[in-house]
Amino acid sequence: MKRLERELGKALERVEPPAGFAERVMARAAAAERTKERMAWTWLGLFQAPALRWAATIALCVVLVAGGIFVRREQVRRERGERAKEQLMLALRITGSKLQIAQASVREISDEN
Repeated sequence: MKRLERELGKALERVEPPAGFAERVMARAAAAERTKERMAWTWLGLFQAPALRWAATIALCVVLVAGGIFVRREQVRRERGERAKEQLMLALRITGSKLQIAQASVREISDEN
């Protein structure tokens, strides 16, 4: 156990950083921040050009119109399906009542015989 404790103590003992370490870390952090700001301005700058603004507006309008058309088609399809379901239910009710009438007629005929 002593050996493990010695190795652990050696691995965890404080070591001074090399000279200039803090300055290098701060310089990298500043460079990363500048790059981040530059990229943000680049994306914002794209929409400063009137042509790109118009293109983005037109693209958005096309997407909205296409979405509206898709939604309307889906509504029409659903309404047609509901109408077909109602017609089927009516046909089944009529068929059921006609079958009851036929069954009653067959019972009358069998009762007479």
